[in-house]
Amino acid sequence: MNIGTMLEREEGLKSIPYYCSEFYPTVGIGWRIGDKHQSLSDFKHIKLCQAAAHAQCEFQVAGLTSILSDKFAFFEDLSEPRQCVLISMAYQLGVTGLCGFKKMLSAIAEGDFVTAAHEGLDSKWRLQTPERAERQMVTLISGDWSQYKC
Repeated sequence: MNIGTMLEREEGLKSIPYYCSEFYPTVGIGWRIGDKHQSLSDFKHIKLCQAAAHAQCEFQVAGLTSILSDKFAFFEDLSEPRQCVLISMAYQLGVTGLCGFKKMLSAIAEGDFVTAAHEGLDSKWRLQTPERAERQMVTLISGDWSQYKC
């Protein structure tokens, strides 16, 4: 398992534009391409092959990894699955959205992953994507990929 595989499982991969759960035009592996409720017909000429979707996702992940490494002193000390949870949250919610989880991030900095998961689940994010939030918070607690086994 790696972050690309995790994101493809969580976001799916669609070659043509669609609306995400929050009504943003999206394509590929959860790549937001327009404004909320913007007509999909504005994007009718967009079609991504699987390789392009993966390349775009990898590009975003590299940027997010760099930002999170700079922003959070504890980030590089986390296990890969825990890093991937934070990258996934930033991918889905944006870095600003992730930073809104102040109590969760504070608990992670202290190494208290049970409290961090509780704080992560006490959110609008959990209401919007409950299964994803549950999987990712269990991964945050365990520090391993067991929630992503097929």
